[in-house]
Amino acid sequence: MRHAKSSWTDFTLSDFDRPLDKRGIHDAPVMAERLKEAGFLPDKIISSNAVRAKTTAGYFSNVFDISMEETNDLYHGLPDDYLDIIKAQDQKIDTIALFGHNPGITIIANLIKIGCTDNIPTCGIVIAELEDNNWSKAEWQNMKLLQLMYPKDHEG
Repeated sequence: MRHAKSSWTDFTLSDFDRPLDKRGIHDAPVMAERLKEAGFLPDKIISSNAVRAKTTAGYFSNVFDISMEETNDLYHGLPDDYLDIIKAQDQKIDTIALFGHNPGITIIANLIKIGCTDNIPTCGIVIAELEDNNWSKAEWQNMKLLQLMYPKDHEG
């Protein structure tokens, strides 16, 4: 998942410290509920430790009533950084939710299904399934894109 919309009102803040803006604060819990209603229930949440990403993940943590882990590896992470985290998961975990940033999230979506999107917008979710269900052998080409969910899908 890409973090929700962040604020650019305080230019003294570093990129890492930017909080969510009003739209982000609205979209994150709405998207968490939509994910839950769609039947996609993460067992584990891992987020970039940037403020906007971990705040977004926190809303999902509350909705799914599970704890959240933070890592610097997803802050401006490359697809291989996400894949390393996926490969390190315990086989007892069925579903994980990773919270990060663009361009990585959009690149990952297109590695899973070439040409599926030009951009994953803020608070957009890429839902994919690992074909052989073995985290340690995960590769993008071994995943199937199930759905892309965007906040604007259900607006007004």
